[in-house]
Amino acid sequence: MNADVVVESVSKRFGDVVAVDGVSFDVYRGEIFTLLGPSGCGKTTTLRIIAGLERPDRGRVYIGGKDVTDLPPQKRDVCLVFQEYAVFPHMSVYENIAFGLKIRRISPSDVGKRVSEVAEVLELTEHLEKRAGRVGLSEQQKIALARCMVVEPRVLLLDEPLTLVDARTREKMRRELREIQRKIGITMLYVTHDQLEALMLSDRIAVMSKGKLVQVGTPIEIYDNPQSLFVAQFIGSPTMNFIEGVLRKYGGSFILESGNFRIPLDDVAKLYNLENLMDREVVIGFRPEDGSIDAKGAVEGSVEVIEVVGDRLALHVRVFRDVVLKVYTTIYDDVVIGSKVRLSVNPNKVHVFDKISGRKPLPTGVGHGIP
Repeated sequence: MNADVVVESVSKRFGDVVAVDGVSFDVYRGEIFTLLGPSGCGKTTTLRIIAGLERPDRGRVYIGGKDVTDLPPQKRDVCLVFQEYAVFPHMSVYENIAFGLKIRRISPSDVGKRVSEVAEVLELTEHLEKRAGRVGLSEQQKIALARCMVVEPRVLLLDEPLTLVDARTREKMRRELREIQRKIGITMLYVTHDQLEALMLSDRIAVMSKGKLVQVGTPIEIYDNPQSLFVAQFIGSPTMNFIEGVLRKYGGSFILESGNFRIPLDDVAKLYNLENLMDREVVIGFRPEDGSIDAKGAVEGSVEVIEVVGDRLALHVRVFRDVVLKVYTTIYDDVVIGSKVRLSVNPNKVHVFDKISGRKPLPTGVGHGIP
């Protein structure tokens, strides 16, 4: 695939704070690529470096195959939509969209043609004569997008553009943003701290933590195969279930010892190289949809909370100490608060992490696992 944006070993410090630490990734032509992470992880600084608003201390940025590291923003063929839409409220929607074209001294006839085309794509045609300050938040976001799209940049950069709207409007705007991007085929680099937003919108996601890029993949890859404990904890709603313990081996069988409980992991050991984790503290995790009530399950617990989720029940089951596991079930009969149940987990969906490093061991047959 052709890369529209290449970020190569970029680092940036602000005083003693390392905001971005050796970050590298490619953004392919025509995809929505999302930088995802908690506040302070470096995602917005990375976006600003790509936009030319910050200069990296080290590393290079390429756009369309051209090294733009030393170029000012206006020469990078990008357009940035900020969290605050910054429309000109006293100007009409048309004047807002046309603003960038007029600065570029585009002929009035071409301005009218391009504004009309973009307004039609974004469903703003009926609002063109209205004052921008009198339309809704959804329309204001579209105005900000239109103002960028009309100048036909190679890459559209969006910095948490949906943060300021309510949940219902945000859901509508996510869907519209995806549809718009598909219609025009523009490359989008999107920044958000909202993991659900990233999973819904993105072709690929780059998860960041403490200035570092920790995993890049499709939404399915990030969700189904987190490569670190951080990603496993950060991605998913509800969150993944976790059990801490020490990995042991008795009579050739792998066991997780957690308090007085022993959980067999032989099926999991078929997936991972666990030998190098022997006698070390580990964390095993699984998503609620990958657990189930099973009379032959390895772990017993007591049902503390029951939630109705569509045609399923979400059970909160206290299994020991401070560990409460959440699983889904369609079994409605005989499950009440206080019920004793046994749980089993699909072994192909169990994740194992070294507690100290936070890393996942390699798959069986690959390398030597965690050093």
